[in-house]
Amino acid sequence: MSQVYFKRGTYQEFLAQPQKILDGIKKSGFLKEIKKDEFIGLKIHFGEKGNKSYINPALLSPLARFLNKRGARPFLFDTNTLYRGERTNSVDHIRIANKHGFGKLDIPIIIGDGLRGNDYLKVKCSQKHLKDFYLAQILKDIDFVLVFSHFTCHMLTGFGAAIKNMGMGCASRRGKLSQHCVVSPNIKEGQCVKCGMCAKFCPADAISEGKDAFFIDEKKCIGCAQCISVCPHGAVKISWSESYDELAQKMVEYAFAATQNRKCAYVNFCIYITKECDCMNKEKSGFIKDLGVLFSWDPVSIDKASIDLLLQREKHDVFKDAHPSINYLRHLEYAQEIGLGELGYKLIEI
Repeated sequence: MSQVYFKRGTYQEFLAQPQKILDGIKKSGFLKEIKKDEFIGLKIHFGEKGNKSYINPALLSPLARFLNKRGARPFLFDTNTLYRGERTNSVDHIRIANKHGFGKLDIPIIIGDGLRGNDYLKVKCSQKHLKDFYLAQILKDIDFVLVFSHFTCHMLTGFGAAIKNMGMGCASRRGKLSQHCVVSPNIKEGQCVKCGMCAKFCPADAISEGKDAFFIDEKKCIGCAQCISVCPHGAVKISWSESYDELAQKMVEYAFAATQNRKCAYVNFCIYITKECDCMNKEKSGFIKDLGVLFSWDPVSIDKASIDLLLQREKHDVFKDAHPSINYLRHLEYAQEIGLGELGYKLIEI
């Protein structure tokens, strides 16, 4: 049974004592695997422009100093996005990372899939949906991946944490597209007021104005769901019964491919928990109280433990309330089925 370590606390408490994060990583045994001169990739989400809920880089400051002192070669990395924004190319992506304070950690920032997201490592890994995987090129040379995930709700997967950070976050642009292409939203005529927000934010120029409502060209649509998140009237819908399972399972398959033949460890920040992910280009406030930080070698166990702890405390299903159309446990069950990790775990509070 996988072990999941848990340090209870609030955002402000961890910010006042960021050493607690390093102490939890030490307690989990991750650092025993790190050797001098190894390339240590700290997988992180730098946050979109205007977003404030991403993991505060100050929380990683003691770890960065520790790794540098140890003689390792740590660096922060992420991949470029499918949608239009400040993280769609490496130049702007690194600029926003620096603006959000990650440059102060005194370790390099690298965008793992190249200038425009087209540099990939092709991996063959036969699964139910996919056989070929197009991962970020940088994974080829990383000795150890430390995956730092901000636990949030999510409009496509119900929640986002370790598995999503590896599956979507370590895929190249081509890899992201292969996961999203199954999602095909549509606009309900009776609810559309023709404000044009969906067309403005569509990265594929797949949305046009019709006589009574805007409409989506399925041939152009890349399934990124940006239109769902920006529509102020809830007019954009997805037929989840047809598309959710495949999307979620493809994401899990990508996480499996990304973790093969490399050391990976996981840290989930269950603080500043928002109803949408950190890709939203606007400030979000947490909608439930902070829980703490979890640490594990197992991405399935740490995600399941994060959910269990939050549901036990809240006494109701906050994830289902936020996105009622999504059965968010399906991708965890599939992750165990293909061998990514275990749903069962031993929780150790530290």
